[in-house]
Amino acid sequence: TLLKPDSGLAKVFGTPVGSPFEVSRVRHQIGFMPDYFGLYNDMTAGEYLEFFAAAYRIDAAKRPGLVNDMLALVNLSDRKDSMISGLSRGMQQKLSLGRALVHSPQLLLLDEPASGLDPRARIELMELLRELKRMGKTVLISSHILSELGNLCDLVVIIEKGHTVYTGSLEDAAIGLMQG
Repeated sequence: TLLKPDSGLAKVFGTPVGSPFEVSRVRHQIGFMPDYFGLYNDMTAGEYLEFFAAAYRIDAAKRPGLVNDMLALVNLSDRKDSMISGLSRGMQQKLSLGRALVHSPQLLLLDEPASGLDPRARIELMELLRELKRMGKTVLISSHILSELGNLCDLVVIIEKGHTVYTGSLEDAAIGLMQG
């Protein structure tokens, strides 16, 4: 919703992305977690989620419970009052995911969500993503590590130089990549 499309049409759950009248609606349907988190190190984890809940205009009376729910979902309840600067990379990654979920979007766009995580944090993140899938969320993951996505993805799309070169199952993608 920040740039006008050069061509084509994109919709998010039927809502045109390029429509100036639908910007707010589209933004409320999407949760985005970039590869670089953009965290505010001088806030606590709880303050950070409270700030973004306010930015999404979530009612002030509902925010404390929502913040607690988000922290519980990403397994950071015990870090509510911890400064973000003191959190490990894995914890910061989970907090960033909590921020992407704070307004309960139906679509999550995750850019390299497991990048730089230790093995335990990767396992926890993948379990959380499976839980989000069970909750009915649509999760789009940008990743170059196909093996990590095997138990998570229903569909794989491989894009090379801006063009789709494969759409299908992960198993068939692996076979095609080995043959190509």
